[in-house]
Amino acid sequence: MFLILFLFCFKAHAQTVYPPDIAEIKQRDKLIVAMTAFDTPPFYGGTINNMSGLDVDIAKKVAKILGVPVVFNRDATSFAGVIDQVVSGKADMAISKLSITGPRMNVVKFSTPYVRLHQAMIVNRLWLSQNTKNGDQETTIKTFNGSISFIANSSYDTFARTSFPRAIYRPETSWDNIVNGVISGKYSAGFRDEFEIKRLTMEKPTASIHTKTVVFTDSVDNIAAAVPPNSTHLLTIIDHVIKNDYNNIEVKNLLSMLKKYYDNNKE
Repeated sequence: MFLILFLFCFKAHAQTVYPPDIAEIKQRDKLIVAMTAFDTPPFYGGTINNMSGLDVDIAKKVAKILGVPVVFNRDATSFAGVIDQVVSGKADMAISKLSITGPRMNVVKFSTPYVRLHQAMIVNRLWLSQNTKNGDQETTIKTFNGSISFIANSSYDTFARTSFPRAIYRPETSWDNIVNGVISGKYSAGFRDEFEIKRLTMEKPTASIHTKTVVFTDSVDNIAAAVPPNSTHLLTIIDHVIKNDYNNIEVKNLLSMLKKYYDNNKE
């Protein structure tokens, strides 16, 4: 009788009691991670069953600590849609080259940033020349009043309206449309992060003939993962992974990752 009681107590003691957010993932036996439907290398890209990239690696390490497989939810057609996946409970976390913004902080919790970028823009050279007085291009940019394009429902939709109150806003569906629009003069400028601007100079060097690059060193774009407000223990795990393995990745590292991503995905 004593032996049976002892074994019962030992078994009861041995059962692990998980916090609610972790228990739900364990019970489901999978970590659901939200990303956009479109690829954003070197952060993420590929098919559902063959994903690769920086964000994918972070998600997989989090899942490994949890002891469950990772499943990528790529239903969102915009970055705002990725946040909605987390808010609605359709994903445990989102890691999709997400910028921390004020409106987003009202509905989700963000991890420690794993990439910190400066905001930047490409400006049509002809527009800049026609709108600059006495060679003072810095003032022309600071008081920018031309048409500025950015990806709709992205963080730069928010950033542009805050930083350039006198501008004419022209949201677009893709970065390629924005770049082509600035080159042709359809838009005065295109607004995004410095990595995408430097990537453009690497992949499309002829763009510099018609555009000038401006990097705002006093404006930081923090890239982080997002979780629901009550997922505090999951957030602790994500922060641990970032602080140990992915802390302060620089633009030069991203450009190197991008080259490797393309090399690995050649047909």
